[in-house]
Amino acid sequence: MSSYFPALAYTGFAISLMAFIPVYSKKLKITYIIPLLLLGVCLYYLGAPLPWPDPLWELEFGKIVSEVIVIISLMTAGLKIGTSYKWSDWKKPLSLIAITMPLFMIAVFLIAYYLLDLNGPVSLLLAAVLAPTDPVLASELQLEERQSFKERNTGLRYTLTAEAGINDGFAFPFVFLAILWSNAASFSEIDWLHFTGYYFFFKIIGGVLIGALIGYIYSWVVQYHSKENRRYILDGFIAVALTFFSYGIAEVLNTYGFLSVFATGVFMQFHCGKNSDDNINTTMLHFAEETEKLLVALWTIFFGGAVVSGILSYTDIWGVIASLAFVLILRPIFGYLAMLTTDFSGPKKWAISFFGIRGIGSFFYLSYALMKGNFTDYDELFGIVSYVILFSILIHGFTSLHVIDYFKRTQQ
Repeated sequence: MSSYFPALAYTGFAISLMAFIPVYSKKLKITYIIPLLLLGVCLYYLGAPLPWPDPLWELEFGKIVSEVIVIISLMTAGLKIGTSYKWSDWKKPLSLIAITMPLFMIAVFLIAYYLLDLNGPVSLLLAAVLAPTDPVLASELQLEERQSFKERNTGLRYTLTAEAGINDGFAFPFVFLAILWSNAASFSEIDWLHFTGYYFFFKIIGGVLIGALIGYIYSWVVQYHSKENRRYILDGFIAVALTFFSYGIAEVLNTYGFLSVFATGVFMQFHCGKNSDDNINTTMLHFAEETEKLLVALWTIFFGGAVVSGILSYTDIWGVIASLAFVLILRPIFGYLAMLTTDFSGPKKWAISFFGIRGIGSFFYLSYALMKGNFTDYDELFGIVSYVILFSILIHGFTSLHVIDYFKRTQQ
């Protein structure tokens, strides 16, 4: 018998469980990602006829899958934040970008180069792909709904949501720097003026401006329609449609599509106004969230299969120790240094610092760079990145809801 129909049955069964898993995972005080990971392990051992990575997908396919999931998640993050926040609010996540990210990258590079004995371009690539926090696997720690100006969350959930939305684009220049290094005879041969002007300033600023313009134009058009007609204009699928449109336009114009999508999501809220309680746009947000959950469920199941099929074997015990250090030591320490600039309480500073979740975006950057660059001896990166994501899923998955409950009880 063809494996097509059994594959449909397994897929439908696995996805349908997403309706129940969050209910019971909350009772157990764990994130729903952990049961999905275990489900993937079980389905793999049961021999479910699914397109399992063995233990890797082809680079092009893996890039596209992770790319789509990340941009949908970035749109969701942007829609939740909207234009309700002031500059004083934005300074909190931006401090994580300006302080935590570069310090983390430097530390990862030094560990990879001197302790793990990876070559220079590969060490820099590892630092770059692990730099951004993940807007996907961290969804249960992020904002739960669109924020209004009067009742907006400016604490842990907002900071982690905004950080994940911003830093996915800011990591890209360093991915390109690793690619340039891999294609050059030596590090000194890199054209630094071109790198700084084009890959850093032009592509970052261009991505933000394109996304903001698309979101603003859309919101400007919406405000000229009656509330009755907005129900149709703000239909759920529009969020996904504008995600692809914004990302595609930004990439065609050689800017960073991740930043463009996030900016589009933020500025799509412009028509609501700071003092408006208009929540008609929740349909868009809910549709984007449901799409994100579906894609995340599938990816996590396949990642569970990859874990037991051998992807972790690409590195050794030193790679495992380094991966654990990246999650438990480097991010919390450097995150806390950034949070010293804020007025958060001590426990909240440590919580924000600790929950620097790594995830699907790292696989996108890794696949993209390996397709564009000329890297050698890079296989170990798959093992290290997989361990970092696995540790992040388990450690943060078992602790995050307890931390959220603590802050609710203490009203911090």
